[in-house]
Amino acid sequence: MVFLALVFALLSYVYYATAFQVSKEANDAVLREYRLLESTYDSGGLRGLNEQVVERSAAPGPLYYLLADQDGKVISGDYDQLPRLPASGSQSEWGEFPVKVTTEDGVEEHKTYAHFGRLLNGPILVVARDMRESAAAASRMTKALTYAAGISVAFSILAGLVAAWLASRRVELLSETTRKVMAGDLTHRARVEGWGDEFDLLAQNLNDMLARLEKQAHATRTAGDAIAHDLRTPITRLRQRLDEALGSTPDAEADREALRYAREETDRVLKTFNAVLQLSRLNSAESWRLTRLDIAPIVEEMAELYEPAAEEAGLVMTKGRASPMMVLGHAQLISQALANLLDNAMKYTPKGGRVHLSCGQRADGRLEIRVADSGLGIPPADRERVKERFVRLEANLSSHGAGLGLALVDAVAELHGGDFLLEDGLASGAGVGLAAVVVLPALDGRDGQRFR
Repeated sequence: MVFLALVFALLSYVYYATAFQVSKEANDAVLREYRLLESTYDSGGLRGLNEQVVERSAAPGPLYYLLADQDGKVISGDYDQLPRLPASGSQSEWGEFPVKVTTEDGVEEHKTYAHFGRLLNGPILVVARDMRESAAAASRMTKALTYAAGISVAFSILAGLVAAWLASRRVELLSETTRKVMAGDLTHRARVEGWGDEFDLLAQNLNDMLARLEKQAHATRTAGDAIAHDLRTPITRLRQRLDEALGSTPDAEADREALRYAREETDRVLKTFNAVLQLSRLNSAESWRLTRLDIAPIVEEMAELYEPAAEEAGLVMTKGRASPMMVLGHAQLISQALANLLDNAMKYTPKGGRVHLSCGQRADGRLEIRVADSGLGIPPADRERVKERFVRLEANLSSHGAGLGLALVDAVAELHGGDFLLEDGLASGAGVGLAAVVVLPALDGRDGQRFR
């Protein structure tokens, strides 16, 4: 409707502007002719003016003429009698007068629009134009504009129907996606047409949300089974040890050993539950307040903290030089993630191996914390899978742990708007090693804004 209103306003303007221009040009021609004859009267008198009127009346053309004396008696021209002139004191003016014209079909009466006036010493001069010419031009213009208006109406209706159909179709596709998701199919995704419009943006955002929900739902579904599976072994060992202690002859030293063992197993169970709770909190971003901080001192502190442990384990630990690197983050979470990576590197690097800790800026402007070791590493095909909760590779099943360390690091990186990558580490005779890289968005040092 807005489009049609604009079209009709435009066509109306074109019509009136063009019709006015045609009428103005015709009136200008009449006025020029009148002024010319008026000057002829000034130079040649009534006789000279009469000769010009007779000559012009005899020649075919769109103009009509009339010359009358001061009493109104017709001297020459196209009119049989002097038209009734308005009673006005003005020297000259405009008016509409009918004129009878003899044609092949007989005598016709045409409407004319005339400029008339009383010249000096009394003669009356009338110069008129046939209004049929303007009417014909207006009729042709009206016909053309009517066709244009009809085409505009048809086009606007067709365009409106197509646009409405496309919009309703896109909305229906999104509605179908939400219905299937509500029915329990979290794998269904909205179709992105590739037009780059608002519907594509909405569909992409919806797909990103569904991917996150699917990931969380999968983690929720498997968390119970995984916890039960990982806790069954320590609880079973704890129960067996307690049964042995209760079934044997009372012995203070043996009983205390059983209690110590029970405490260790209980600590492992509590550690698993604490890790699960912390992961749940990490999935809720509003639980954490991120502030502007420099991660270089955190890296330095963690390196100093783990150097004695690495030396005790028979490992060579090195660190790179760290310059100030500002991020929007949480110091405790970054320290916890770095501690998990160092623990894993030391746990799975054989004696005599190397662990290297560094931080720096990447080519894309983001910052990274890298923990590289010379252990056996992780096959590329398994590097994404080990970041999931409760996932441990077959070679690591005999070691203590619940498979939550890398999942926690991945959650910390996601909370900070970054990425967690697993790459080849320090090559050794036994393998390519493993490099765990936490990539974080950097802050502009001037206004504290993130950039990538």
